[in-house]
Amino acid sequence: MPSPVPAPSTPQTPLGRHAHAVYGRPSAREVCLEAQDGHGADVVLILAFHHAAATGRRLDAHGIAALDAAAAGWRAEVVRPLRALRRRLRGDAPVMAGMAADRARAIGDGLLAQEIAAETAMLDALAPVLDGLARPLGAGEDGRTAFARMLNLYGVLLVALPDGWTRVRDGLVASMGPAIPRGESIPREEAGDRA
Repeated sequence: MPSPVPAPSTPQTPLGRHAHAVYGRPSAREVCLEAQDGHGADVVLILAFHHAAATGRRLDAHGIAALDAAAAGWRAEVVRPLRALRRRLRGDAPVMAGMAADRARAIGDGLLAQEIAAETAMLDALAPVLDGLARPLGAGEDGRTAFARMLNLYGVLLVALPDGWTRVRDGLVASMGPAIPRGESIPREEAGDRA
């Protein structure tokens, strides 16, 4: 008998489970979406950086660029189109003459599950890439500092630290709380609603 297929939005890797748990914190969700919408950041990558730091690892500039490149196709072809369509359908502008706005919004709401599933699949696919690129933290380096450094490097990748990135970086570091110590289990929470 074949094994049951998990729900598409159920993470299958430690990276995916960690990301869902961290994103499930309301303050983290808010600042992640600000980084995404205001600066073009990929929340999946931010969560991967946090996981690396929480597990005593870090990425250098080349590792961050390689992780971004590994995610680029799926992000461009699947995640961003789903998000754009969901937001359009949930908006106030009519999508089609004669269609009730609430019906279009309900369809948009249904796309949220698909967007979360696509991002979860992306996290799970990036897990071995992250494992291959990440290096142990240096002597005396803590997870919080490593996370902030990875965010700085990512900000440069996003086009020379866009205006306000330092504030967003500080918000991400503060809202995601202390890094989870190695060996501590990460709860299997599902991410909540997204903007």
